[in-house]
Amino acid sequence: MRPVNKGDAPKVELKKYQDAEPYLENRIGRYCSFCELPLQHVPEVEHKESKSKGGEELEWGNFLLSCKYCNTRKGDIVKKGDLGQYLWPDTDDTFHAFSYEEDLPRVNMEYLNQKADGSCQKAVNLLKLVKLDNRPAKNERDWRFFARNEAKNNALMSREGWLSMETPLDRDTYLETIVMLARASGFFSVWMTVFKDIKVVKRALLDSFPGTRKEYFEE
Repeated sequence: MRPVNKGDAPKVELKKYQDAEPYLENRIGRYCSFCELPLQHVPEVEHKESKSKGGEELEWGNFLLSCKYCNTRKGDIVKKGDLGQYLWPDTDDTFHAFSYEEDLPRVNMEYLNQKADGSCQKAVNLLKLVKLDNRPAKNERDWRFFARNEAKNNALMSREGWLSMETPLDRDTYLETIVMLARASGFFSVWMTVFKDIKVVKRALLDSFPGTRKEYFEE
């Protein structure tokens, strides 16, 4: 799950929470803050603390962008005062909290169990909150699984293409193709996992997805 930096609240008066959408898109890109699905239609401004359960309706710190699948599953579960029970992509290192080696995201127990701040349980809670590891049943309307696997196939194909390039010039040109395909297919964490041992591609991906918290990726 890509960690993002939304920056300070825009210096405008938000009369309704939907007014925050263009500012969020500009700062963190047109991707779901949870599953990383590209938001090709109307993105949904998500309230971390549900506005129906006491969450601030117009508070910048309470906003994220979400796809309809994550937003529907999250619903109004998180009430005011419950933020500390979960990890959040705009405040925590959510990239290393999950593993994308398999078809479905998993909580990175090996990494989180080294911490003594409750991060492991918070990651588990977040995974369950938006059902990030959902494998949809027949006729279930949840395209996250299929889109994620398509992105993974694109990334694996791109990796093979990268390794087949024979000259630095060829790779420089092909890198532009990788970045364009990654931005179009989304799922930043999948691409970063597939190219985990190729630094130049990882740097390009970090630069191409706006608002990514790069400090979590320093080696």
